[in-house]
Amino acid sequence: MEYWTEGNRVFTFWDEDEYFYPATIVTINGDDIFVRFDTGEEEWTNADYLEEFIVEVDDEVECKSAQDNLYYDVLVLEVDGDRVEVEYEDETTEWSSLSRLRFFVDED
Repeated sequence: MEYWTEGNRVFTFWDEDEYFYPATIVTINGDDIFVRFDTGEEEWTNADYLEEFIVEVDDEVECKSAQDNLYYDVLVLEVDGDRVEVEYEDETTEWSSLSRLRFFVDED
């Protein structure tokens, strides 16, 4: 996406652990973008650290499990709006929401 607007849902880079997490754009001031993560944290960033708020079938991401609230590697099996069906490494599946996903971008 070439541009962003206030209110857009995005995945935003969190520099403390280098993952992208769900967030909402609150304010745009020139090249500076203020976001609020779904967890409540807020920070200024720029467009280089934003990704579209979408996933696709066969994407490999991490999902916060409904069982224990820990993140696990998953494969996206199905996408239905903001809901996703994911498969864990032990081949169990569950429906979750985009807001429970995170991903890492390996730049190598």
